[in-house]
Amino acid sequence: MAGLDHLRLLQFRAGYNLPVHAAVEHGIFAKHDLEVEFAYTPGSDYLIEALQTGKCEIAHPAADDLVAAVESEPHKHHSEIDLFLFMGLHSGLLSLIAAPEYPDVESLRGKLLGVDSRRTGFVFLLEKFLRSKGFGLADYSDKQIAATLLTSPFVADALASGCHLLAQGDQILPVYQATCGAARKAWARDHNEVLVRYIRAYLAATRWCFNPSNRRACLDLLKKHSGLDEKRAENTLATLLEPDRGLYPDAKLNIPGLAAVLTLRAEMGYLQPPLPPAEKYIDLSYYRRAAGVAEAS
Repeated sequence: MAGLDHLRLLQFRAGYNLPVHAAVEHGIFAKHDLEVEFAYTPGSDYLIEALQTGKCEIAHPAADDLVAAVESEPHKHHSEIDLFLFMGLHSGLLSLIAAPEYPDVESLRGKLLGVDSRRTGFVFLLEKFLRSKGFGLADYSDKQIAATLLTSPFVADALASGCHLLAQGDQILPVYQATCGAARKAWARDHNEVLVRYIRAYLAATRWCFNPSNRRACLDLLKKHSGLDEKRAENTLATLLEPDRGLYPDAKLNIPGLAAVLTLRAEMGYLQPPLPPAEKYIDLSYYRRAAGVAEAS
């Protein structure tokens, strides 16, 4: 693909990658002069390290993952913070799922819970929810799982195997910024037009996914990349396109949701007051340029 700018994207394996798959396979990235090579991360720490060291140009982490990296001891005293968020993908799409022998939240008391990382990401959502139900730190542990947080299509798979849905994302925290687009500031400054085109292409792909005429193609993408049958693909697509809980149609960063990430991180003892402003972790200039052009076209 001569003449296309090559980008390496690192993301979690989940149904919400649908716009990326659509952009790759239906020529939306190519239309914006991009060739995007995507890969899946084994976890939050790996994703952030890959972004910091230049193993990928763009990543889709949880907002909390990036905040944790910025506020880590090696980086928090630096005047120049290299990582930043430039768009939002969704507010969670998360559900608390328990194994068949644990039918309600109370049955998790004293059990072991599964988390991706103990100090970053969505673990704090799980902790806050459990605390709101009267759980203390001594009431649960992690790594071996009686329950965990899942996204589609894994939620439906778990429920089909007899697991229990104990809570959905907005029942855990009503306002939250989950997965985002992230990059290094130094790279973005040197490749500002490339980043603007990436955002513009992602916006176009998201609109493409929300277009009812592309429903069949979306189902095929979910079946191909998530290994789903027709029914599971339909359930996953319905979740992704749900107005209040699904993908952000405009991929706009949820600033109140990011503020909630900071507040939650402080509640869990990993961020000291006074809390920094959400603007410390973002640069929306690239998004504004991309969205402005998209709205005018």
